[in-house]
Amino acid sequence: MTGTLEQHPFGRTGETVSLIGLGGAALHKHSYQHGLDTVKHALDLGISYFDTSPGYGIGGPDGKWISQGESQRIVGEGLEGTSKPHLLATKINAWQTSNHTVEDCLEQVRDNLRILRRDRVDVLLGHDMEQRRFWKPDAKEGEQLEIEESLDYEHAPVMQALREAKAQGFCRYLGLSSNRSEPLAHVMQQVKLDMCLSANEYSLMDRRSPPVMLPVIREQGAAYMIGGIFCVPGKGVVNGALFKDERLLALARTTGISIAALSVRFLIANKELSVILVGASTPEELEESVMAAQAGPLPLDIHQTLEALTSP
Repeated sequence: MTGTLEQHPFGRTGETVSLIGLGGAALHKHSYQHGLDTVKHALDLGISYFDTSPGYGIGGPDGKWISQGESQRIVGEGLEGTSKPHLLATKINAWQTSNHTVEDCLEQVRDNLRILRRDRVDVLLGHDMEQRRFWKPDAKEGEQLEIEESLDYEHAPVMQALREAKAQGFCRYLGLSSNRSEPLAHVMQQVKLDMCLSANEYSLMDRRSPPVMLPVIREQGAAYMIGGIFCVPGKGVVNGALFKDERLLALARTTGISIAALSVRFLIANKELSVILVGASTPEELEESVMAAQAGPLPLDIHQTLEALTSP
């Protein structure tokens, strides 16, 4: 491959990162070795942002996790010993901890670091913050955060744990991730952090994230990352729904551009994104997205055609 990846500022941190990052959720889709090869190839391709989580492992056909933890093991081994510059992000699954205390969260961070084979990560996020239990430990499992509810976000155990993890040198930057942009933007307005990850709401079929997230991103100067770029509203990535859409299949045939490449090239037109996470599971999948990014934004007529699409 020739060419280099576009570099973007990582919010107000002073760091720069590759526009395409590797998302770790699908790394064990085929096998541990496929995932390991993907991480190592990412470094060769010039990718400098890697995202993982203790919750990412082996997914079932319904999109739910059969097992968890493999992603961190793969990423840790794949990045071990590299001298190539990169940022590594992992997460606290605060709503999954046993009794939701600050120490529970910090113990999870220490376990993450052990699995990742390092003393610290660059970015630590509170994961799936749209879960009400994330902020109110006594909430019922599965309850979603409603922004109308008045909560003390800054002093929730997970926020205290994030800030304490930074104070102890376990990480350099802090953020939140969510599958719903509305509560993410709401909480980001209450707690000042370095970055946020908005997942599953910005793709060829979905535009919910930018109008909600960009006002707070601009105000705070935070890094704005997106993931789940191959999702379809209401269907997620289960059964590859995006890649079966007849309108996209027709456009891919007409233009000679694959649906994956259409996705990447459509999204890179938004210059306010810090990183676009690609959830690749093989080196070939990742290379396709990198080549698409290197090709640049789509011609205007194709971009406008995609802009007009909405989920059926």
